Amino acid sequence: MIIINPDVGVMLFQFSPEIISSRIKETLASDNDEVNQIINYIVENSGKMIRPRLVMLSSAFYSSDSIIVRDVAVAIELIHMASLVHDDIIDRSLLRRGKQSVNGMWGNQVSVLTGDYLFAAAFQLINGYGLQDIMATVTETIRIMCTGEIKQMSMAHNLDITEEEYLDKTFGKTACLFAASCRAGALASSMPVQEVGHIEDFGLYLGYAYQIMDDVLDFVSDSLRLGKPVGNDLVQGNITLPVIYALRKPGVGPWLHKTIEKRSFDEANLQKINKILIDCGAIKYAVNRSHQFLLQGLDNLHILPPGSARNQLEELARFLMDDYFNKLKLGGEKGNQEAID
Repeated sequence: MIIINPDVGVMLFQFSPEIISSRIKETLASDNDEVNQIINYIVENSGKMIRPRLVMLSSAFYSSDSIIVRDVAVAIELIHMASLVHDDIIDRSLLRRGKQSVNGMWGNQVSVLTGDYLFAAAFQLINGYGLQDIMATVTETIRIMCTGEIKQMSMAHNLDITEEEYLDKTFGKTACLFAASCRAGALASSMPVQEVGHIEDFGLYLGYAYQIMDDVLDFVSDSLRLGKPVGNDLVQGNITLPVIYALRKPGVGPWLHKTIEKRSFDEANLQKINKILIDCGAIKYAVNRSHQFLLQGLDNLHILPPGSARNQLEELARFLMDDYFNKLKLGGEKGNQEAID
């Protein structure tokens, strides 16, 4: 058994995406060549692996078995991967991170089964260690994610959506899995029960901050940086925080309402919508709300014992937000800088 020292870190503080990727491939290995081809494609086009990092860092406040922590981190990433595969089917999205999505490459039928395969592998990993608390956490999280997706579909093109309803949708889409990642890491360690809620809330608020910034970038980034068409959320009927704010502004709200209601999303109108969101303060408002959630998350983090784990979680959170902030400033329009100043 390898014990992670909270102040030194056996594998945590030298986090390697290759370790997670290798274990994912090992876990998902099949005697079916097509399955292996699909899995390799997904792994090779994976993202920042934020959620495995959250698992590992959250486990590092107290002693833990690094092999178990690694596999819990892998299971969380498998759940995230599965949700993305299914999400692209629902959204009929042919792009994921600038590359063809799984459904774009192999079609919907294979993609549905691929997502199910990833979920099953995640459950198998967790169950292999008899981690009932973590299993309960991830199954409840998946239930929330599924109901959240159904809510989002039922609210598509709903121009009466409130900020509270948007945040509820964001909880199911992103924040709940961020929270579960932190909780799972804590439960895989000897963290006292009274502290688990604080690390979970840190993940929750970071998830809100992260998703709001992602929604902002859907308008003010460019398709190359974003990895999907600009304005894609709006075209798909996903009404996000900047639009909710702008719809309430008397000077621009009526035109925006009429344009979205008619689903008139040619290039000229999308550019006009982007300009409206910047000029009326909608982008700035959303960025500020994201920052508020980040600070709420850090407040919870700072309740936990000081040391390397806490420092690196804060560094990770600030890095993620700074990365989004820099993309926002570099989105190609001078107005983007003005929108956040």
